[in-house]
Amino acid sequence: MSYSIIRMQKMKSNAIKGIQFHNQREKESETNPDINKADSHLNYDLINGQTKIDYTEKINQIIEDNVTSGKKIRKDAVRLSEFLITSDKEFFEKISPQEQKRYFKTAHEFLADRYGEKNLIYATVHNDEKTPHMHVGFVPVTEDGRLSAKDFFGQKKQLVSLQDDFNDYLKQNGFELKRGVSSSRKHVETAKYKAQTLQSMEKEAQQKYERTIGHIQEIDDKTKSIANIEAKKVLGLVGMKEQDYKNLVDYATNGVVYQLKAENLQKELVKSKTEVEQLKTDMQIGQDKIRQNYKDIQNNLDSAAEKKALQKLKQHDIVKNHRELIEKYNGLVHNFNDQLKEKKQLKQKVDILTLENRSYQNENRELKSENGKLKENLLRINKEFSAFKEKVGHVLHAQLDRVKTFLRMNDVDRSAIKFLDDRQDKLVQDSLEKIEKPQRQKGMEIER
Repeated sequence: MSYSIIRMQKMKSNAIKGIQFHNQREKESETNPDINKADSHLNYDLINGQTKIDYTEKINQIIEDNVTSGKKIRKDAVRLSEFLITSDKEFFEKISPQEQKRYFKTAHEFLADRYGEKNLIYATVHNDEKTPHMHVGFVPVTEDGRLSAKDFFGQKKQLVSLQDDFNDYLKQNGFELKRGVSSSRKHVETAKYKAQTLQSMEKEAQQKYERTIGHIQEIDDKTKSIANIEAKKVLGLVGMKEQDYKNLVDYATNGVVYQLKAENLQKELVKSKTEVEQLKTDMQIGQDKIRQNYKDIQNNLDSAAEKKALQKLKQHDIVKNHRELIEKYNGLVHNFNDQLKEKKQLKQKVDILTLENRSYQNENRELKSENGKLKENLLRINKEFSAFKEKVGHVLHAQLDRVKTFLRMNDVDRSAIKFLDDRQDKLVQDSLEKIEKPQRQKGMEIER
């Protein structure tokens, strides 16, 4: 079964431009012969597409937007942590191009969920090398606004957890892969590894030397057996033992071959002796260098410890002589931190008020819509009411006319009839106003 592979490398500012050139293929590589230019058009970036970006500019923008600690960023700070995502060649040969892309998208989703999408600046997939792989750039900004790769990757258990969780996430998304394992050789100290290599080479040369001596001894024994053959006379003829005769024939047949072997073995013996001596010399030089380096490191450590002690002593004097200044500085830092907290609280309140304001705006739009509909209804009702008033006016006039006719028929005083006649329009108008008053008040309430 194939393995899921995720590795992380920390980078300071001086390494960022080089990784940009490599990832975006901005310059021809002189150190990576595996790049096949003919396939470089198959590379893509899950974050930036085919657009090339300036890594340094993007990193600085993220730091400016998200780092709120107030402390100046150190020149030697880790500004970028790059993940390498891949598997073995066999895995990619078994899956389709679409499934391969889904593998890298799944890995990108995992990192975005774990470390924050806003802090990822690229996710470049390379298909122009022997094995497809993806480089993902992460600016290590913490939730409380600090640039600190140590918070994310400072402990071994954090890297172990990264490997475990990454493999689990892939399995949840249908990729049945074993968890990747770390190479043990990289944990061996360089000097110790070289010493082990020299010892192994010396042992191999010694074994070769011993085998050569054995071959030479074998040839020497055969030569001596020929020299010890005793001649005998049998019935006036010179004779010899049957075994001696066989040895002589064997020597006659293979003597030249053995001679050549002996000469070659002698040459190999001299060469092996030279190699052994050279290896011993190299090993001695290496051991001397290791001892010297250790001594230099020890001296440097002692010197550094002494300097640190003096520095602490000076710092103690500074604290002692300028305590008020330090306390003032600490107070300013405390106030600054309080202001940061207050700023965050205010931002939260602003966000809440913004949401409330949006809610009120939506409600206001709904009320305006309802008000518009009510105004339309009011206009319609006013038209209908005007028509109604006109009809009522006609009815009232007709009734008053009937009253006057009735009075005339009953010989009522003509002055009363004349009074009623003079007041007819006023009486109708007053009646209409009484009818109209509630309707006018209702219309004013709607307008409010």
